Amino acid sequence: MDCVLLASGSKGNCIYIGNESDSIVIDAGLGYLMRTLQSLHLNIDNLRGLCVTHEHSDHVRSAKAFVKAARVPVFASGGTLNALERENIISASAKRTVCHEHIPVEAGGLKITTFRAYHDAAEPTGFVIDDGDARIGICLDTHEVSDTMKTILSACDAVVLESNYCSEAMKSDRFPECETCRSCGANCQGNNCVLRVYPRYLKDRIQNDGHLSNEDSSACIAELSQDVGIIALAHLSENYNRPNIARETALDAAGESGTKIFVSDQLAEYRERRLVKFQV
Repeated sequence: MDCVLLASGSKGNCIYIGNESDSIVIDAGLGYLMRTLQSLHLNIDNLRGLCVTHEHSDHVRSAKAFVKAARVPVFASGGTLNALERENIISASAKRTVCHEHIPVEAGGLKITTFRAYHDAAEPTGFVIDDGDARIGICLDTHEVSDTMKTILSACDAVVLESNYCSEAMKSDRFPECETCRSCGANCQGNNCVLRVYPRYLKDRIQNDGHLSNEDSSACIAELSQDVGIIALAHLSENYNRPNIARETALDAAGESGTKIFVSDQLAEYRERRLVKFQV
């Protein structure tokens, strides 16, 4: 299967997963989504559905237009589907499939399985996409990764895992020094200050009921890297993270396991120069 992280972060989230015969999109937080898929020469003739992790706008901004254009059903938890309809994010006539935790549903030749995530939304979930030859796990907005989630993700060939913020920056509004400058796109030029300081209430929401830190993500990676060959870091904060800091923290956690680490960000020219793509 191919996996392409089309957008990642508070500006929008969207992932394409597919093989020669079937494909799905996870989250539709990216505008002009069908046009983007076409421009990247991704097969839109075999789209089987839109999987939605939760109802926040950066994940569903173009959901209604995409579902109408692609003529596909929506796969999500019952709580998420209710929120999508209540907030008019999808039309009442849109086809939908309720996903229950740990129970696979079919979308063409793909099996879609959800698991619980921990985020301030109606009923947020992660996803595992299985085509019979490979599994890709998607674990985005969550402020913790439970033992159950780790067990599910460790059975995957590749995992897209949130790494939203740097804990040190969240405490001090300053980033630590990178071990090695990799010209990651942050263009920091030695400036360690965050771009925009968040108020305390927002920091508390992010840490306690919102997102996964680099450090917690890497603690998960230390366990997953024993079994998972590819891990892509996603949903990096534009203000409280930097791609190179997230990468270094993850690489330290993966150690000598041989796990490949990718980093998806929302910096300028992402789709032109920095798009994360891999195959399992």
